Amino acid sequence: MSGRPIGDEVLVRRAARGVAVQAAALVAAAMLLLIALVTVVMVRGQAGAEDDLLRSAIATADDVGDPPAGTWLVMGGSASPGLPDDLKADLAALRTDAVVKVDVTTIEDDDGAYRIATGLVKGRPVQAVLDLASARKERVRMLQAMGLAAVLALILAGLLGVLIGRRAVRPLAQALTLQRAFVANAGHELRTPLTLLSTRAQLLGRALHRDGASEQVIDDADGVIRDTRRLTGIVDDLLAAADPRRSEAHEPVDLVSLAHEVADAASAHAEQVGVRLLPAADRDSAPALGSVTAIRRAAIALVDNAIDHTPRGGEVRITVRRHRRDVILSVSDTGPGLAPEAAQRVLRRFDSGGQRRGRAHYGLGLALAHDVANRLGGQLRLVPGDVGATFELVLPALPETTKNPQASSDA
Repeated sequence: MSGRPIGDEVLVRRAARGVAVQAAALVAAAMLLLIALVTVVMVRGQAGAEDDLLRSAIATADDVGDPPAGTWLVMGGSASPGLPDDLKADLAALRTDAVVKVDVTTIEDDDGAYRIATGLVKGRPVQAVLDLASARKERVRMLQAMGLAAVLALILAGLLGVLIGRRAVRPLAQALTLQRAFVANAGHELRTPLTLLSTRAQLLGRALHRDGASEQVIDDADGVIRDTRRLTGIVDDLLAAADPRRSEAHEPVDLVSLAHEVADAASAHAEQVGVRLLPAADRDSAPALGSVTAIRRAAIALVDNAIDHTPRGGEVRITVRRHRRDVILSVSDTGPGLAPEAAQRVLRRFDSGGQRRGRAHYGLGLALAHDVANRLGGQLRLVPGDVGATFELVLPALPETTKNPQASSDA
């Protein structure tokens, strides 16, 4: 699994092709069905007209010398001029004195096909014969015309499908363009204040080191510098995502190191609300394939969500383990927990918002982590438990031969 994301333009083109194929198939099916119905009605109508002609010829027969156009009459031992000799034996076999109604049948031989009606006129058997050669030629011409109409219908259906597909996805393409523009503008506007904030934090850190401030103050200042760098990385990630010409870079990410980084970044918030944050790992190293910035954002969102749902005195635990071809980062809390039926609801944006610990929440953290997992070829899942809630960020693992990948660089 390469983990390479699918670009928005590719998705739009696929959607356009899908709509075009479906629309073309529906239009083509409707046209072909209409053509088939017209063909069946015309063929049956033609056959009915032939039978009506034969029955009319028998009903109005006075003598064999004046048959309706295109037919022959046989009465007694006489036959209309031009009747093929090969038919006389077949006609004699069909003729019987017991005829009480008009019977119609078809006879085919090497010379052609004939429609024959046999009935009684004034107590005498009368037969009318119709040569089907001209009718079949007309039927062939009709079927050829219908076949040509079907081909034209398929071409028209294809053109209509393409037109409908383009029109259908045009609003989607415009929405994606507006979304990219918004993300790009927002990212660009954030870069300047973040750059200034990073510069001031570095100057403050240097001043504290120079003036001999306490170790706790220096550590907090260094934490601010690291956080500003991570924020800058997030903004750069947003700008890269807004550029359709660039694809997200995937690289080895050590989830163990990343888990400790996330725990360090969230420790101040956890301490402030009285929650113990316990980073742990089942392995020294657990490399996964993905984007460092994206995975860090997802992990921070999971930890932040767990802290906000954990009561004072509770704990949040981060664990990392490898299972088969996956690396799993788990975040567990000791809060009220989450019902399994609510798992999908909380992954939708704005569906789990509200006020928690005096902060406004908009229900975006879990949705963000879910999107990151899907984009990187993994998944975000809720693990049932007796206490609290446990979310697992599952990502594709690198082969065991990969050694010491670095999650990030703070330089």
